[in-house]
Amino acid sequence: MAVGLLLSYLSTYISPDKVFWLPFFGIAYPAFLILNILFIIFWIWRKKWVFLISLIVVVLGFQHISSIFAFNLSQSDQLSARQPIKVLSYNVRLFDLYNWSHNKETRDKIFNYIIHQNADIICFQEFFNDKTDQFTTLDSLIKFQKAREVHTEYTSVNKGIHQFGIATFSRYPIINQGSIRFSDTKNITIYSDIKILDDTIRVYNNHLQSNRFSPDDYQIINKMGKNENPSFLFSIGPILRKMALAFEKRAYQVEKIAAHIEQSPYPVMVCGDFNDTPVSYSYRKMRGQLADAFLKSGLGFGLTIARSFPSFRIDYIFHDKNIKSSNFQRDKVDYSDHYPIHCLLYLPNKPE
Repeated sequence: MAVGLLLSYLSTYISPDKVFWLPFFGIAYPAFLILNILFIIFWIWRKKWVFLISLIVVVLGFQHISSIFAFNLSQSDQLSARQPIKVLSYNVRLFDLYNWSHNKETRDKIFNYIIHQNADIICFQEFFNDKTDQFTTLDSLIKFQKAREVHTEYTSVNKGIHQFGIATFSRYPIINQGSIRFSDTKNITIYSDIKILDDTIRVYNNHLQSNRFSPDDYQIINKMGKNENPSFLFSIGPILRKMALAFEKRAYQVEKIAAHIEQSPYPVMVCGDFNDTPVSYSYRKMRGQLADAFLKSGLGFGLTIARSFPSFRIDYIFHDKNIKSSNFQRDKVDYSDHYPIHCLLYLPNKPE
């Protein structure tokens, strides 16, 4: 078990395109951690020195414990003399488009949630817009909430009217924008240079490669969580192959994004659906020298997949270390297969 924990650490440093099976140990990190802690307790109780093996390995990876669990009981109310900026990131799953009997009902619930949050910058992933009035989203969002500057990029357009992609809304002027596209995928990153009074920040909105599980795949995964008939093991091979391919594609994507971030002329904020856990190559590479807003001001595990098993934190808000964050929240609203996340960001004080 100590070896499994060590391999989970290595998975954050070695690209999946080098060792395809290593990321599976990263996903299993919480299980390996718990088992090693239980081994420590058991061997101490038995008064055997071998407990030191698991103890040393757990201590070596303490940084990973701190990446999956945040413990911030109090929030500072005076991080900056400047007005905080509320940032929200939400994978809206096309506003529940394909739930034909209730899609408009879910869309309107998402609208009401967004209006209530009153955010200054909103990053949507899996954004959908219908250019007719059948299932409009873009015009409605511009009309009903304060973040009305818009940067959209669509990776697919059906019949010239059904637009699928990603969108960033801002209360402040967007003075420049661009995109980072990837080959052989509909995933995309967009960046928006936003002028906030006398400062400019660059906001990266990301939707990285998903595992592309089918409904049948999810049924098999649910059986794993419910300990049902073990015959599901005969069907798990295709799921693992999909995951391995997604690991490799995300590695390519984050390397491209990270290189772009390094060249940014402005302080950055990076958010979105990364489709990977904090113990992963993608997370480490994407975060780089940035701060994770959840770890700075969140509480608990912050799981963002809207299901009980398995659930992980795969949606993030990172920011330049000169920018401070507070009041990170994950709202457990069941309008999508992801929970929305938001926090307050404070730009650095200007010298007098």
